[in-house]
Amino acid sequence: MTLPFILVVIGPTASSKTKIAIELAKKFNGEIINADAFQIYKELNIGTAKATNEETKQAIFHLNGERSIYEKWDINEFLIEAKKIVHNILSKNKMPILVGGSNLYIDALINNYDLSKVKERSNKYDSCSNDELYNMLLNLNKDKALEIGTNNRQRLLRAVEIVNTGGDFKSRHAKAYQPIYIMNNLSREEIYQKINKRVEKMLELGWVDEVENLYIKDKNIDQLNAFKAIGYKTILNSLICHTKLNIDEIKQATRNYAKQQLTWIRHHYENIIFYDDEVFSKISAILTT
Repeated sequence: MTLPFILVVIGPTASSKTKIAIELAKKFNGEIINADAFQIYKELNIGTAKATNEETKQAIFHLNGERSIYEKWDINEFLIEAKKIVHNILSKNKMPILVGGSNLYIDALINNYDLSKVKERSNKYDSCSNDELYNMLLNLNKDKALEIGTNNRQRLLRAVEIVNTGGDFKSRHAKAYQPIYIMNNLSREEIYQKINKRVEKMLELGWVDEVENLYIKDKNIDQLNAFKAIGYKTILNSLICHTKLNIDEIKQATRNYAKQQLTWIRHHYENIIFYDDEVFSKISAILTT
């Protein structure tokens, strides 16, 4: 059985993924599916670098600002919705274009993870240290433990829950789609510079006001999963404590996240096509083989 193609725009934060996805959508009659864990929230706009109104006029976007921060959204919800959307796009003989920085979401969709038995996120393992979680996962699923390592606590927590509730990470030979990975070929220095400039631009656009308005409406907003998005709690704490906002802290956290994304990409994706003058012809050649 021949698997349907899907274009997948990968890359660290601030590497122009949305811009690339729009150009691909125009060229290959595509529709864009957002695979970012936080751009799904309609209340979080500036700090999540969500596609702008101008950008959404240039292509069809899915899972972009469609849920409230008070609604459930996790990797399982993403898989359920994304599969429906991909099926619908393919039924119209159009090209699905997956784009986003949440690499686990992308991997789950492409490689057909089975999360049907996974229960809602609990606090059962919150008291465990990273090393304890890692050793636990090592006994349950060695390959997954080695893949995650000891530093990414959220992924360790989620992975332990998945395997302990009967969920399964499908092996890579069980792909649901044939991915074509596209990435902007930027140096780490260029990425870090773009991150620093983008954080400053977000603040100019009113990021602090965005957070303040949300806090005015809900004094417990920081308890929501949505507020795990980089920068939001830092801004909120400065507002509550009436202290000067530590912009460098937000920049550093974002750079650290970009570094994690690059590490994931290096270990998970093969045959990446870099976004250059020949990108369209390279993709076309694959699609017509």
